[in-house]
Amino acid sequence: MHNLSMPPKLKPVPPPIDVPEKTVSNPLEGLLGYQLRRASVCMLADLASSLSDLELRVTEASVLMVLLENPSITQSEIGRTLDVQRANMVPLTTQLERRGLICRAAAVGRAQALRLTAEGEAIAKECQKRIEAHEARFLTRLPCPERDKLVAQIREIWED
Repeated sequence: MHNLSMPPKLKPVPPPIDVPEKTVSNPLEGLLGYQLRRASVCMLADLASSLSDLELRVTEASVLMVLLENPSITQSEIGRTLDVQRANMVPLTTQLERRGLICRAAAVGRAQALRLTAEGEAIAKECQKRIEAHEARFLTRLPCPERDKLVAQIREIWED
């Protein structure tokens, strides 16, 4: 036979003690890589939020925009342009095709070209507007003459 007993009464928890925030020194503040990562995380989160109601991730929107600018290019060409590995391009394009945003068309040799559908083109244009607004929100924080210069300087870091 089991002995069912009531749990002991819990004592009230005292309110938390206000502990003043400690100022922590960050030795990474002066590092370019750290600043680039922080800026990237901030910008990508904002962009993801801007695209969320379209049910698109940033990479998917990027593929649509590349196709908008370059109709009938191959999956491999998109991957090279965006630096997306081949293994990641397959599920990416498959998802966009399932959503009816892109379709396959004949191309040279065995490769198939990708094209935007009418719906894909409309969404790509909407992505373009949102990305331009997103960029403007961040670039307005910089003085005008510095904007293009900064983008060019950052490109120098990763371009071969």
